[in-house]
Amino acid sequence: MASPLMGDPPQATLHTLDNADGSATYSAPHQGYKIVAGVNYPVEVPYRSDELPESTFVEVNLRPHNGVGMVKERHVEDLIKRTLQALVLGDETPRTMLQVTLQVVSVETDESLPGGVKSGGQGETYLDMLASALNAAILGCLDAGVQMRTVTGAAVIGLSRDDGQVVVNPGVVQRQGCSSLHVFAFTQDGKTLLIESEGRFSMDHLKRAEQAARLAVLGQNQGQRANNKTNASDANKLPNGDVAMNGTGHDSAVVSVLDVMRKAMQARVIEDESWRQD
Repeated sequence: MASPLMGDPPQATLHTLDNADGSATYSAPHQGYKIVAGVNYPVEVPYRSDELPESTFVEVNLRPHNGVGMVKERHVEDLIKRTLQALVLGDETPRTMLQVTLQVVSVETDESLPGGVKSGGQGETYLDMLASALNAAILGCLDAGVQMRTVTGAAVIGLSRDDGQVVVNPGVVQRQGCSSLHVFAFTQDGKTLLIESEGRFSMDHLKRAEQAARLAVLGQNQGQRANNKTNASDANKLPNGDVAMNGTGHDSAVVSVLDVMRKAMQARVIEDESWRQD
């Protein structure tokens, strides 16, 4: 039986901005969203009315690729804010603010479609932006030394309208053929932190999408431990036993979102400690 594989992992780099307490750049697979996160923490709350006597006030600002933010961006900001509030140890720095600024640097473009369709328009789904923005925000918080209960990662899952095939990180063309899209965020110990869906789907479809997301976020071993009732290798199983991860082959190792985050942190530590070798 074939296992779901990811041949084109996301990319992440820490401390990409000089004038922020923490920063990161996250690039989604297959030329998807590229988002730069700038984090300042802890900073003074600008308005006394926003101060939380026993916790940290979280502010998230999302700036689109072009133009000004609208309803789509405001909704993503709110989801990320609520997710960070569940993660940050706010009682460690009460009456202060965690300020997260997210700038969309680039979006996916497909010139084969009429007019060269771009991802990210107000008529497009917000789910791919949500996953990339959340991952960028978490990376920025790690770089800034924000005290958090755990680390989380997110992935986008699509279900094909024709055959129910599960597609991880679907591109702008693949999304046109999906009956539903889903974003799942999991903590490093496998707990579900966020679920957002749109489209038409059954509970069985949602379960299959969640299994694929666990594999994409947690990796093979962690995904199996977190979901011991379901074999993670069946996450993208089709009736004929085939799977799909955005068109990748079956001979590559799974590189999960949390793997990418760990490697980015390791690279940051190595860079910080390089002066010891001089």
